[in-house]
Amino acid sequence: MRHYNYPRVYPRLSAEDAEKLKNSRVLVIDRHVAEEVLDPDECLRLLEEAYKEEGLASAVNRTKAEILVPTKDPDTWYRYCTMEGGIRGMGVVAIRIKSDVVHYYSPFGRARTDWFCAFPGRFFGLILLFNAEDGALLAMLHDAHIQHMRVAATVTIASRYLAREDSKVLAVLGSGGMAWTHAMYLAGIRPIQKIKVYSPNAEHRQNFAHQVREAAEIETTALGDPRETVEGSDIVAVCTNAVEPAILGEWLEKGMHIIITRPSGVEMDDRGWSVLDKLVVYESPAGVQGGPCETRWTAEADWRFAGGTTGPRLERRKRLVGAEKTDSLPDLLLGRVKGRENRDQITCTLNEGTGVQFAAVALEVYRQAKAKRLGKEIPLDWFLQDVTN
Repeated sequence: MRHYNYPRVYPRLSAEDAEKLKNSRVLVIDRHVAEEVLDPDECLRLLEEAYKEEGLASAVNRTKAEILVPTKDPDTWYRYCTMEGGIRGMGVVAIRIKSDVVHYYSPFGRARTDWFCAFPGRFFGLILLFNAEDGALLAMLHDAHIQHMRVAATVTIASRYLAREDSKVLAVLGSGGMAWTHAMYLAGIRPIQKIKVYSPNAEHRQNFAHQVREAAEIETTALGDPRETVEGSDIVAVCTNAVEPAILGEWLEKGMHIIITRPSGVEMDDRGWSVLDKLVVYESPAGVQGGPCETRWTAEADWRFAGGTTGPRLERRKRLVGAEKTDSLPDLLLGRVKGRENRDQITCTLNEGTGVQFAAVALEVYRQAKAKRLGKEIPLDWFLQDVTN
């Protein structure tokens, strides 16, 4: 085997820089630390600031990308997902990485997805946070809590402009972590007096209703019928793993505000999208990196390598909603477009994950963890090399 002894091209570090490098650390932050230090109100403020920067072209996202690799099981795929973004005003860049195995199945007679990494019930999601001034790695963070908070905070920011100010009834379809953060955030921006929750799993919806009732101190009821859950609600948050419609257009009523969490839009049927009066979206730039994916779950996987809103997903939205009814969240926050204009409008917000979200929230978690001396430090030198890449 041939070995290489690279010639030294770059000068040795000065004594001052060598000492600085010796003392430089990367902070490793797990989910529990993130939960402890991330303030929900500060999360809202920072994301709104980041979105305004994005609208002014001083924050940028790279197209979200997913690679789906077939496995021996025709209903199971390996999924690798990344999203990156940087914010000039905050001086950071982040990449969020997911590695998991996605399984399609039909519990309780409804098609949905489930996923894991290495072992059922275990998940891999990692955020790398970089200093945009010198490129140094600042932190590596678990994504779970940040993931749930950035989604719920984003739709909450939009809902301030789209949900009726006197909204009193909140419906939540779903009973997982995403449903939890949506319920907590949305109950804090409107005078919510009642929360209704539906999940096809009776045990899950009962437990969820009990926990929300205790935490939010709001009357919370678990229901076994999704239509009954939606009826009479002012705000409807659809937080499911469904790969088929979880809410139907025939259930929608004047004045409702609908929140769709899956960027594919599969959670609502065609009729639902077609009756909307206003849609506000937050998403990464469109991009396609491959060809059609041969899978019967076409609603979720129209493209094997895809990112942003493009292809069949975008065409469906254009056809059913129309460009004249669709605005971006940064434009809404910058006052370029209007929010709800009357009580009868049916409004909707749709959110896709972006690197800008993870950059803003991860930076706040990093700052707070560092200030409180939480997390685990490892040498920055482990990640640097003296041969150019």
